[in-house]
Amino acid sequence: MPIDKQLLRQLLATEKYKKCTDTPDSAAALTSTLSDTDALVQSCQNVQAIPFILWNDFYNADGILSPKSKKKAYRYKWGDKVFVDFGCGNIQTELSFPHPAIVLYNFANTVIVAPTTSDDSPNCFSDDIEEVIIKAKKDGTVFPKDTIINLHQIKSVHKDRIISNLRCNVKSYIVDKDEIARQNAIHGKATFIDGMDLLDCIRTKLVYIFAEPQMRAKNAEILQQREKIKDLQADLEAAQQKMLELTAQMEKTSAVEQGQND
Repeated sequence: MPIDKQLLRQLLATEKYKKCTDTPDSAAALTSTLSDTDALVQSCQNVQAIPFILWNDFYNADGILSPKSKKKAYRYKWGDKVFVDFGCGNIQTELSFPHPAIVLYNFANTVIVAPTTSDDSPNCFSDDIEEVIIKAKKDGTVFPKDTIINLHQIKSVHKDRIISNLRCNVKSYIVDKDEIARQNAIHGKATFIDGMDLLDCIRTKLVYIFAEPQMRAKNAEILQQREKIKDLQADLEAAQQKMLELTAQMEKTSAVEQGQND
């Protein structure tokens, strides 16, 4: 059932600190959206419904409406592989449900992770995605299956989303030579080297994705400024030459006048 979004935004501006149960319009809208959610979930197969129910239970217990936890979180290392619940609140192609992920940075209560998915459907990515992912062949230890490192889906997650620590680190995984060649072909440089571990490969790839465009823009700006400096130097040299000519002419004129006076 459609809700009156404009009315709810007005209530948010005028009655933000009143309880939802004490505000009939917001309470009615809540009942409506919960009813819609119930209908959507009940119409789904269990393969979708059960993960949503589990996620909803987790969200009720640990989401933004629950009391904040003060427990001390585990400190992860860069490259640790963990199992993360990415939830059911994501939109369209955003990653959902539990997936393995690789820790790229550790904070006190959150981590930045790169989700991974099984490479079950080769050649199913668009060209722009193909250029930013890393492909890892199964080794039976770090990766039980051929795997995609989804660097286009990196995100910060609270450590409470981590279901389990998979007790391995991608620094021990050596990237396949074919993937090294593919990465070098994408970027047109031999930056990725044979024998490179996956963590270093990810770090190098992130530089290409996030830093190189700005570096290229800065280099273009520097080259443009250098051209301006060259032009200014040429103008300066021309002006100096003109000054020398004028000085010589003035000295010649002064000598002639001095001779006439003598």
